[in-house]
Amino acid sequence: MRAAILPILICSLLGACANSPNGRSQLAVPQPVSEIYSEVNMRLQLATTADVHYQCAESECDASKEFEMRVARLGGQLAEKAYALYPDLHERVERFDFLTSDKAEPGTTSNASGTVVVFSGTRALEPSDPALAFVLAREMGHVIGRHHDENIATRIIVSVLAQVLMPVSGLFRALAQLQTASSAATASATTATATAASFLGSHAVIATYRPQQLAEADTIALTMLARLHYDPQETADALAEAEQRLDDSGWTQDLRASSGHVAQIAQGPRADKERLAQLAASVPPKLTYAVGVPSTGTTEAGPRALTQ
Repeated sequence: MRAAILPILICSLLGACANSPNGRSQLAVPQPVSEIYSEVNMRLQLATTADVHYQCAESECDASKEFEMRVARLGGQLAEKAYALYPDLHERVERFDFLTSDKAEPGTTSNASGTVVVFSGTRALEPSDPALAFVLAREMGHVIGRHHDENIATRIIVSVLAQVLMPVSGLFRALAQLQTASSAATASATTATATAASFLGSHAVIATYRPQQLAEADTIALTMLARLHYDPQETADALAEAEQRLDDSGWTQDLRASSGHVAQIAQGPRADKERLAQLAASVPPKLTYAVGVPSTGTTEAGPRALTQ
């Protein structure tokens, strides 16, 4: 009976197989499901990323607002090109919104509804317009490529399989009859085991196709940037310059991989150390510095900053 219910349950949760803009077949959940799950994931990521804890000085506040304006300007230009390039995108994403969030480290995140959030720590990379446009376009590429839908579909499938292979509900009924302290401990351990198996299993599966998602997002980004008349080599040089200010966190590792991918697409060799030093034009600053002058209080959000 359980074997018969499983396919029905999975099919009811998932939409039909979809194709990415590059033609790769992928599982996908219905858009309303993806919007809910991806919004929760985005909010969780924002909640677990360190905030900026310093009040900005006047010059820093001006620089922060200027960065927000650049994000909004470039994002609006990219959104216009995205809808021109992918006419059916309106069916899934009504509009793209570009926000900044006062986070100490660099990074971006997004949801399936088209909200793209840039961490204020990204300003430490001192990205030129081509580099910042690529960062925004790459995050948009995950939305356009339905990567949120694909990841959520994977999590749902793995979660359902974990519950089937580890039938916790049946275990609970049997353990409830014992009414001992040991039975309660066993039930808690079993629940934790199933949850851990689901979490680790979904991450392991997603990791197998993550490189394909990143490559797709890079290609989508470069396609949009070409519509804005950014030359691939110009973008590759801009990313190589920003790359000198990267640390080894997960997001920056992905950006470093994208930088290499863009350089290959541009059919140019990776810049050597001397060239990179010329591009950087200064000693790379520490990446996760706090924006503003140390003082009490927190940084006030700009007019387009995301309210936590």
